[in-house]
Amino acid sequence: MNNPPRDRTRDLLQGEIGTVYKPHAGRLRVALGYPNTYYIGMSNVGFQAVYRFWNDEPDVVCERFFLPDRADRDELRRGGAPLLTLESGTPVRDFDVVAFSITFEPDELNLIALLEWAGIPALASERDERHPLVLAGGPVTFLNPEPLAPFLDVMAVGEAEALLPALTDALRTATSRADLFRRLLTAGGFYIPGHLDIEYRSDGTIAEKRSRAGDSIVRAKMGKRADLPPPATYVLTSATEMSKKFLVEVSRGCPTLCRFCWAGYNYLPKRSFEIEKILESARAARAHTSQIGLVSTAVGAHREIVPLVQSLKEMGFRVSVSSLRFEDLRPELVDPLVESGEKTLAVAPEAGTDRLRFAIHKRIPNREILEKVDMLFDRGVENLKLYLMVGLPGERDEDVAGIVSLVEQIREVMLDHGRRRGRLGRIIPSINPFIPKPATPFQWCPMASQVELNRKMRFLQKALGRVPNVEVRCKSPRQERLQALLSLGDRRLAPVMLLMARGEADLNQALARNGLSLDFYVHRSRRLEEILPWGHIDNGMKRELLETEYQKAQLDHSMTTSATA
Repeated sequence: MNNPPRDRTRDLLQGEIGTVYKPHAGRLRVALGYPNTYYIGMSNVGFQAVYRFWNDEPDVVCERFFLPDRADRDELRRGGAPLLTLESGTPVRDFDVVAFSITFEPDELNLIALLEWAGIPALASERDERHPLVLAGGPVTFLNPEPLAPFLDVMAVGEAEALLPALTDALRTATSRADLFRRLLTAGGFYIPGHLDIEYRSDGTIAEKRSRAGDSIVRAKMGKRADLPPPATYVLTSATEMSKKFLVEVSRGCPTLCRFCWAGYNYLPKRSFEIEKILESARAARAHTSQIGLVSTAVGAHREIVPLVQSLKEMGFRVSVSSLRFEDLRPELVDPLVESGEKTLAVAPEAGTDRLRFAIHKRIPNREILEKVDMLFDRGVENLKLYLMVGLPGERDEDVAGIVSLVEQIREVMLDHGRRRGRLGRIIPSINPFIPKPATPFQWCPMASQVELNRKMRFLQKALGRVPNVEVRCKSPRQERLQALLSLGDRRLAPVMLLMARGEADLNQALARNGLSLDFYVHRSRRLEEILPWGHIDNGMKRELLETEYQKAQLDHSMTTSATA
């Protein structure tokens, strides 16, 4: 039996705790979109933090919208119904501002589709003062905003806490769109894509960038305060992938600075949210749930992580963590996690050999990994998730085989402890293709070919598939091509993205129709002197440091296992 869209929306709202309802009259009206499903979007603490910020402002009303369920998309494509917000059922196109929080590159296609389903021209060049202002923030916008540039009026480049106050003031007081742009450029941390002109060489590389607004460099606004309320699950619901788990961000940034990792290089300075602020949020949530998840690039690097976990356990929470660095694994942290009821932890060896792991600046040898794993199983952990990659720069076949060897050795450690307990858990290797990310030392590296990645993935699936108690999960290199393209691409991809968002072509067809090549964007090395599509975004990390780390990685590839152990 079909459940009409408004009935489904009503059911979702009835299952929420913390929803905000406000009258529209006399207020700045913001439609806040997450370009994926409700199920996924409502587990994003950054999206929830923006929703809370705007609704805490007395003269602002902020309502949410998401990628509709498949059952509703065909009707939207036919133009049979407008795209509506959840809270009041108001058409998205009727708001003053349409704002997106975007974290993952493939969701850029969903963002375009949502604009068209809302009845808003997807291309910024086709909009005027009659249309809502369309803006976006989130990691995508300060890593590589260029593929989305033709679709957005404004991009918030940096962290929401540092940008939202100035953005809101400008939205309140601007007398026109041009006046708004002037105010935002003065405030800093905002990118107006329409103000940047780009010329290309005959070989497809960028020849020159010219800004019509003065300085072409956009400096990201990064927060430095840790005394603010941490981003958290302010609206709690069971209809998400976390199902009524209260999520709270405990820290930002990572001290390891792995050469492939965008979060380590782009969330600086590293800081920990104050423990009392985290506990205050947790106390308010405890009446509604007994599950809490601590979110961060490096949860264990919080300066007070042990007393924090201990306090949460004493509140009666089952405490889970997104993942832990090997450097942070110690009994005083693991014990309260296990005592709270958590039996599964996630760690990230990333590579199977010491040589390759050291080349990506993750300086922990297999010997120490096995020692840490032994401690985890000894303290009561039963299941272990392992985050690993193939296709890393400098990878050899023996490094891929090393993944199998490392997993087998970890399983032997698990068996020793499992036999004593009388039950065995699981080892869950999650294996992803390496994708070069902007603003990291590996931004100049190519992604390995699909043929090469498929060969390595097949080997791992076959080899690990034979190992009992091991549940291997391999990401499809074919599916990851889109993420790589949008991570490394430029604004010439706009017609490709439009075709794909409308369902009129797949990736290969859309590229071919527009004379563009996946090899050019994804599978080639970039010269250090090349002008990069995202090079005008200054995240605070000196280019010279990125170049130095890139060159060090080339030297580290030649290091032997014995030299790094």
